[in-house]
Amino acid sequence: MEKTWDNSLSTLINSHPQAFLDLLLPGARCLQQHRTKLSGTQRQPDAVLEVERYDEIFIFNPEFQSSQDRKMAERLLLYHMLIWDQFQRKDEYKEKDLAIRTCVLAPFERAKIPPSPLLWTQPGEPPGQKVERVRFSYEVIELWKIRCEILLDLGHLALYPLLPLTEGGATREIIVTMFDHLHGEQNRDFAAIGFAFATIRLQMLKRDSDLEWLQERFCYMNDIIRESPFYQWILEEGEAKGVTQGVAQSVAQMRQTIVDFVRECFPELAQLAEEVVATMDNLPQLGRLSIKLGGAQSTEQARKILSEFAQ
Repeated sequence: MEKTWDNSLSTLINSHPQAFLDLLLPGARCLQQHRTKLSGTQRQPDAVLEVERYDEIFIFNPEFQSSQDRKMAERLLLYHMLIWDQFQRKDEYKEKDLAIRTCVLAPFERAKIPPSPLLWTQPGEPPGQKVERVRFSYEVIELWKIRCEILLDLGHLALYPLLPLTEGGATREIIVTMFDHLHGEQNRDFAAIGFAFATIRLQMLKRDSDLEWLQERFCYMNDIIRESPFYQWILEEGEAKGVTQGVAQSVAQMRQTIVDFVRECFPELAQLAEEVVATMDNLPQLGRLSIKLGGAQSTEQARKILSEFAQ
């Protein structure tokens, strides 16, 4: 599942690199977006950007890490050298000798990124006389410590799916704001990623009432997610059930609510109600059934409503 979150962030930055530069490296300007597949290796950095900042041109390599990796610093160093080597092999870059700047963006506290710098010492020295051999520095940016207002002020649609992960962003107000900005067919994938990030963040915070609200208010996102690349990544990891768990829970709760209501008000129809809701997995449709049953004035009216939804 962690790969899915990292893929989502990689999709966002590669769709609008300047947006992420404004967030991660204010004042930098994206000159060129380079392919991330490194020749001669299966390694693939999340993003490789040629940027200009303070009149200096260099390569910026932001990486995303959503889970703990004790060797994250070493992996960053490996990417650093592989990227450097790749550019050294390009004729148009041999004379430029561009420096490389590395950072890692952690969306969740559980990532526990090792602090910079990475230090290696010279082996074979007397105890207490270790000699520094390698010092590799990188930046660590923890998304949950960035105020949601910063992303809103930047005004980039590609950053809005990250709002639930920011400080003060896991609220109903901010989540509604996010979806208001991401409406429309052209923002389908952004909205799907934002919905997934909101779901996982509320789950982590154990905010069950807000999670239920999210699934009910934006239940239409379930279909959008299924049509997005995001859902395909989940299927590839065999965890589609885990991502849609919140929606499934809301459907189950609504089914039980309807059956309990019918059992209380029209007990002779309880079996029929169980049979009808068992065939329904669409949350808005269950909501309409609940509303109609709430207005039923007699057992016959309730029976007719259940029969209509059974068709």
